[in-house]
Amino acid sequence: MGLLMDSVNRTGFLAVLYGVVAGLSLTHASCSDYRAAADGEVRTLNTEMVPAERRTTWNPGLNAVGGIPSRTTICATLSPSSGDDTAAIQFALDNCPPNQVVKLNAGDFRISGGGLEINRSNIVLRGSGPTATRLLKTDQAQTNGLSVIVIGNRWSADKFMTGSINLSANGVKGSRAVTLASTPGPALAVGEIVLLDQVTNPSLSWWGNCPSGDACRGWFSRNDRPISQVLEVESAGGNQVTFTTPLHIDFLTAYTAQLSRYGEDWKGLVPATRRSGVEDLYVEKGGGGNIALEVCAYCWVKAVESAHSIGPSASLSGCFRSVVRDSYIHTSDDPNPGGGGYLLAVDMGSADNLIENNIVMSGNKVMVMRASGGGNVIGYNYMEDSYGADYPTIVETGINAAHMTTAHMELFEGNQSFNFDADATWGNQIYITVLRNQLTGKRRSVPPLNLIDIDNRRAIGLTINSWWYTFLGNVLGYAGMTPRPARAAFIYEWTGDWNAGVPMWQLGYDGQNWGTTPDAKVVATTIRHGNFDYVTNTTVWDPGIADHNLPLSLYLTSKPAFFGAHPWPWVDPTGATKTDTLPARARFDEGHPAQP
Repeated sequence: MGLLMDSVNRTGFLAVLYGVVAGLSLTHASCSDYRAAADGEVRTLNTEMVPAERRTTWNPGLNAVGGIPSRTTICATLSPSSGDDTAAIQFALDNCPPNQVVKLNAGDFRISGGGLEINRSNIVLRGSGPTATRLLKTDQAQTNGLSVIVIGNRWSADKFMTGSINLSANGVKGSRAVTLASTPGPALAVGEIVLLDQVTNPSLSWWGNCPSGDACRGWFSRNDRPISQVLEVESAGGNQVTFTTPLHIDFLTAYTAQLSRYGEDWKGLVPATRRSGVEDLYVEKGGGGNIALEVCAYCWVKAVESAHSIGPSASLSGCFRSVVRDSYIHTSDDPNPGGGGYLLAVDMGSADNLIENNIVMSGNKVMVMRASGGGNVIGYNYMEDSYGADYPTIVETGINAAHMTTAHMELFEGNQSFNFDADATWGNQIYITVLRNQLTGKRRSVPPLNLIDIDNRRAIGLTINSWWYTFLGNVLGYAGMTPRPARAAFIYEWTGDWNAGVPMWQLGYDGQNWGTTPDAKVVATTIRHGNFDYVTNTTVWDPGIADHNLPLSLYLTSKPAFFGAHPWPWVDPTGATKTDTLPARARFDEGHPAQP
């Protein structure tokens, strides 16, 4: 089946992978057990440790509304037909009453052409488990740019074009309200999903290989409007609009900040898809990715295995408060640069979403965040083995907020990956916070992969123009690490000498011009506080910050239920045990030999 299944029994291994082990259920916990509190109660950083301009409210996904709903009423139950099942499943989805479930029994369902589209709100497509229900793209149409499942309207995220109105005053970071230059017509509706954006501000955005006037400036944002945020209208009257979440960054009239509505020129406004999800199944062979969420609010992907796609195995584009959790996302069929080999993507102003407790591995990039909108949380995932098919000795990027300008105000908490980096190919990223992750500095190279880390090996790297990053309480490297096969030693910090050793910190490097010295602004604007590394074997504090009381979390108010009996936080740079058990890694390790 998958490339990673060769040496283990698939059914037994995947039962463990999805949490059927030691009594641990990965069903979303109740609101009382696992949730983020209302805004204002969520854990925050004090100004002494992190300046106010780097902080926002991280209260992502459905946590604020009680978690993923448990839908129990089944409107249709289908079994595989031994033929093409696309039309039968689509008919059931199109005719299912709200708040009900289309249930797929065990077996292999054949999906063809444009795949399945869940463009109605409050509908769930649920399998009988990812080891039992499999959606297989059978026509091999991986060149048609079509995913297997779309929640929302296909190719809709670029349709925030309807009724754009300038702001008459600056939209202030932290505020929930803006004032428009004119009254929208028709009036904004409560719950409507809209987009705020602004033209390029050169003090914040740097476009990399994307010059002014080039079409690339419209790939993942409205043209030349890279800083954006998807929001939900809480109330509106006249030219005053209030949102359910705060602005994560300033939207300035000096840069023609606008509010845009979602719709089609030929049919006007279109409501976003809300509270629909995909659960408990396996999907493969999408030619435009496997599962795509397009302008979804409060949607989800849960307990899914997604593999063998060209394009993202799971993507969120123009999404608000949606969730990807408890899933196994892996094995690109095109592990090369260019977009075909990226496993997870958060794009087009997507804001306040949650990517949590997943295994993501074996693609060109484990993830990308292309002009994402802030407030997103990448939490407690195991992300491993990014590589290029033509360059297995060059270490790719691990967890990151990169691959298009200007992702901002994103949180990475509690993950394990071989590195954290920024990517300057298409521009920079700003105001990213990285809390209590383990970044090993070494790809695992799970068989049958044969990856050898020779070039550009690092634990944390930031490329040129990566500004205002904050690293708190991370653990870099691993006990007993060795610098094989190339450099003779590990070093704490890269200073421009590529032959000095494998660095824990590689700040301000230029991945397209290896002869440069570190970018001074990147170094100067990076906060590093309370991080432990296995080179110095110490926890290194910023001498200008007196507060050494690292926050346990920036989006959780208590230990999450999926940790079970394992200690939380699992990363503790000041404790006797620096790293304990990450549940996502533990699930994967049940079927693979222990190794760094």
